[in-house]
Amino acid sequence: MASGKLDRQPSFHDLRDLTPFRGVQVYAPVRGFGRRIASRVTGRVRAPKLRTFASKVEKQVHAAIFLGSDPERLVLLARAHPGWSGLCYVAAGLHAYRAHQHAQAAELLSRGLAGASEPPAAAFAATYLGGLRHWIELSEGVEVEVAFSEEAICLALAHSLREIGRPEEALAVMDPLPPSLPAALATCRLYEVLGRPRDVVSRTEGLTNANDVAAALLVIRARALRELGQRPAAQTAVREAMRRRRTSFAVKNAAATERALLMLGVGRRSRSGVAESAPSAAFEELRAATKARRAREAEARELWLREFERLDGGPRL
Repeated sequence: MASGKLDRQPSFHDLRDLTPFRGVQVYAPVRGFGRRIASRVTGRVRAPKLRTFASKVEKQVHAAIFLGSDPERLVLLARAHPGWSGLCYVAAGLHAYRAHQHAQAAELLSRGLAGASEPPAAAFAATYLGGLRHWIELSEGVEVEVAFSEEAICLALAHSLREIGRPEEALAVMDPLPPSLPAALATCRLYEVLGRPRDVVSRTEGLTNANDVAAALLVIRARALRELGQRPAAQTAVREAMRRRRTSFAVKNAAATERALLMLGVGRRSRSGVAESAPSAAFEELRAATKARRAREAEARELWLREFERLDGGPRL
C-alpha cells in the first residue's frame, strides 16, 4: 500500500462496537514459551453440541474440527464435498497453523479463502465456529487471541507467509482488513521486513500507548525513525512506549534496547540519506573505557598473583 493511500485513511483506529480480538499475550523471545501457553489455552475450547438432525457431512466436519487436529482429514472432506471446500480448507489451515506448519498453513488457508462455501457450510460456521479462539502472532513476542473470522484467517495467513519468506504476498492479504491495532502491528512488521521505514512512520502517526499492542507498534515506529535518522522523533516514540506503568516487561525491554541504540547513534543516517558506517563518538568513548577497565583488571590481577607468591614463599614448580 502506498504512503499516499495511508495518509487518506485511519490506519489503526478501530471504530467498531464489536471486534473479533479478545486478548493479547506478550512474552520474552524465548523459543516456544509463549506459544506453549497459547496452545494450552486454545485446547480448552469445548466442542458445541450438534443439532439433533445434523447431516452426515455436518457430523464429519464437526468431528474433524473439534475432535481432532489432523489437517488431512479436513482436506479429504473438502475434496469429497466441493460445496464445503472453503470451510474445510480454512479449518485445515488453522490446524496446521497451530502446529506451526507454516508452509502447509499458507497453502491451505489460501485455498480456503479462494474456495466455495455453500449456504449449509456458511450456516455451520455461524452456528458452531463462533466460539473458536485462535492465538495469532502479529510480531515477534506478540500474539493476539482472535475469534473465528475473516480477520483471524487473514492474520494467520499473513504470519505464515512471512515465516516462509513471502512478505509481499502477506501484505496483499492484509490490505482488505478494516483498521485495527493488531492489523497495523502485523502490517508494520511486514514493512520492516521489506525495508520500508517510511511506510511504518506514515501508518503510526498519532499513535499513543493505550495497550501492549500499541506499545509494541511504537517500538517498531522508533526503529523506523532511527533508520531514517530522525533521532528526536524516535526518542519520543520510545518514551511513549515506556510511559504506561502496566506495559509488558518484554515490550519495555525492547524499548530500552532501542533507547540504548539511539544513545550510541547506531543506525544513524547522514544528511545525504546514506547510513553512516563509522561508529559514533559515544561508541568510541565506551569502547575506550572498556579497554582501559580491562587493562586495570589485568594489572590488578598480576599484582595479586605476585603478592600471593611472595606470601606463599615463592612460586612452586
